[in-house]
Amino acid sequence: MDHRAPVEVREKVAVRKGDIKDCLLRIKAIPGLKEAVLLSTCNRTEFYAVMEDSVRPGAMEFFKLSGGDYEEISRYIYVHEGEKAVRHLFRVACGLESMVVGEDQILGQVKEAWERSKESQSSGKILNRLFLDAVTLGKKARSEVKISDVPLSVSYIAVRFIEEFFGSLKGKKVFVLGTGKTGRITIKNLIQKGVGEVFVTSRTWERALALKEEIPEVYLVPYEEKYRAMARCQIVISASGAPHYTVDREKFAQIYTGGGVAFLDLSVPRDIDPEIARLPNVQIFTLDDLKKTAEENQKKRLYLAKKIEEMVDSAVKDYLNWLKTLQVVPVIRKVSDFARAVCVEEFENLTRRLQNVDDKEKRQIKRAMERVCSKMTAVYLETVKYLAERQKFDPGLEFLFTGGDVDG
Repeated sequence: MDHRAPVEVREKVAVRKGDIKDCLLRIKAIPGLKEAVLLSTCNRTEFYAVMEDSVRPGAMEFFKLSGGDYEEISRYIYVHEGEKAVRHLFRVACGLESMVVGEDQILGQVKEAWERSKESQSSGKILNRLFLDAVTLGKKARSEVKISDVPLSVSYIAVRFIEEFFGSLKGKKVFVLGTGKTGRITIKNLIQKGVGEVFVTSRTWERALALKEEIPEVYLVPYEEKYRAMARCQIVISASGAPHYTVDREKFAQIYTGGGVAFLDLSVPRDIDPEIARLPNVQIFTLDDLKKTAEENQKKRLYLAKKIEEMVDSAVKDYLNWLKTLQVVPVIRKVSDFARAVCVEEFENLTRRLQNVDDKEKRQIKRAMERVCSKMTAVYLETVKYLAERQKFDPGLEFLFTGGDVDG
């Protein structure tokens, strides 16, 4: 279940971190279920399992563990098997299944889910390899494609927009009006960009104090002194959500000295009196100015997502090929053991007949025989793997590689 289900449904099956180990133990106790990994975040709750075919109906018991109404939540549950399940996890790790395509946080959550399963010993060879490949792919996709470098949220785009306007935000003084979600995220992005100082005000002083606790780097300004602080800054960003103008032209003009200010209004209705743009060296940007950048960024992300899809296709193929070769692991082991035994036997027969050979020469002979044996064996093993990947290997034909009894 993921973000496509309403939050009131998602919360019924979400598993808190402290309960994951116990939940994994209950899942693993389902008869015929061999391996399990549980991924539970604010936007998705998924469990991955290796199981016998007869177990699937019982595995759905996981979604009844919460004690919620199963009939209510069942229509939001999706089930993938085999290749589709592999592809889904790889897409999740790459951020292609996220509400915001390409977001970074999910990769760490996938890795953490895998680590918890290993600690609980609920994952095994198949899921360990699956999640290793998923995490590796997620890192590679972000490193090579850099989809998360293309911002989508208003806060990210606003900071990127104003940064492009100035060329750099290093050392700039910024005044932010508003301490809500948009204001907080904007402030954090500004600090990451290396602005000189960030001044903040709020009509509710308690909210300003709470913001100071969350982001100690900011300087608080009493609401009645906001104009004086604005006039000392090169950038003013407003995201208060008030139903009227919170920045008045006349009041600002009384303080403003003409040094130049860029106003960025992120509110609807607008916070900043548009007449302020008539003052010298003052410019105002609104959400409409960000719209073009947002649309372009969405197109860029969708384009980059296609590149990641190609990486997913390749990773799925590699994993499935590895999975197919698991059936011939016993055969490969038998081939190797058989070849090793033949090599030892022939070496011992040869050295018994050679009377005038010292230990150094015997070691050289042994290494030469081992190299010949290894090269010949490699040809057989590659053939076995090749046939296994194409599902054409019959385990009953292993006698061809080990010299066993045909009738056996």
